[in-house]
Amino acid sequence: MKTVKTTLSLVSAGIISALAASSAYSSDLVISGVIDGSLSGGVPKAVELFVVNDIADLSVYGVGSANNGGGSDGQEFTFPAQAAEAGTYIYVASEEDGFTAFFGDAPDFTSSAMGINGDDAVELFKDGNVVDTFGDINVDGNGTAWEYLDGWAYRVNGESANAGSFDPTNWTFSGVDALDGEDNNA
Repeated sequence: MKTVKTTLSLVSAGIISALAASSAYSSDLVISGVIDGSLSGGVPKAVELFVVNDIADLSVYGVGSANNGGGSDGQEFTFPAQAAEAGTYIYVASEEDGFTAFFGDAPDFTSSAMGINGDDAVELFKDGNVVDTFGDINVDGNGTAWEYLDGWAYRVNGESANAGSFDPTNWTFSGVDALDGEDNNA
């Protein structure tokens, strides 16, 4: 079984202690970051998830993208049946090569569902229900506070899953084109 990484985090390490300090979560897994890179082909495109509490069976979770404000496409990727340890990060990228070139390590999983652009929302599902959302699934993110075109966004430390009610004030954004000309995460 593949183990998830703890070294590539898009978010600051403070999220671990801030989330672990609270006992009330709507989900043991949260969206902690998104990236729309500027390597050839617009990669890496990925979502980072943070494991808040131990998860015995990750297959109860999945992700999906809502592209161009077109609303939810539902759960497009379901995680395999494996455990995930609290305090680890899980990376789902649209492809492996660009992600590996940019971050120096392969993503945990790949799915075309993460073919997100800097104006697309991402949903996290548990048992088929939305437990967390980045962005507004019914809005094309161009020109919004949450646009991350050729950039990234990460969750503010201490913010937990939002049950599908996205609030951009709970996130930090790189700004549009922040990754232009960058070929790695350094």
